[in-house]
Amino acid sequence: MIQYSEKSIKGQFPLNEDRLQVKKLSDDNILAVMADGMGGLDHGEIAANIAVHVIISSLETNTIITEADIIKALYSADEAIEEESRLRGMKMGCAIAIVSIQHNQMLFLGLGNIRISFCDEQGAITNTVTKDSTFTDFRGGSYLTNCIRGKGFREVPTVEKVDLPKVFHIRMCTDGFYNPDSKDDSSVIDILGESE
Repeated sequence: MIQYSEKSIKGQFPLNEDRLQVKKLSDDNILAVMADGMGGLDHGEIAANIAVHVIISSLETNTIITEADIIKALYSADEAIEEESRLRGMKMGCAIAIVSIQHNQMLFLGLGNIRISFCDEQGAITNTVTKDSTFTDFRGGSYLTNCIRGKGFREVPTVEKVDLPKVFHIRMCTDGFYNPDSKDDSSVIDILGESE
């Protein structure tokens, strides 16, 4: 049995550019997608909305979700953002993270700076399985080096697979959650369960 909770809090800026959605596909199958709009581009909230919607819509009817299904959904979302960017005449993009839990395994993908981690019984992070794709310039500005922005991908996205322990707690969170000093939007999804 899998349970989850989700929460998103607006940061210091006028719009919350984080978007998240969780779909419980069966008792032991859950799909979670989180996107964090890129603040340096126009309409990060629109890019995040498109990415979450397209990925969930592409995967929610699958009986079994494979690595290839996740990659195909990611490319579909990238194409949808490209189309919206062209219609609006502006650049937009977002960091993205996808988690699919099926039976006793987790498939996951992270682009940008959304983190996916395992937590202990008290909720403390024990192991972060994603790596941030960021660059900090000499003035302290931070930039995503791999993200979804309607222009393909700098690096070929890869889906990773891990076997789940008998009892698990997985956390997905945006940079505003793990770096509260940033005053950025803060979003978190906690997924708790027992594998077969």
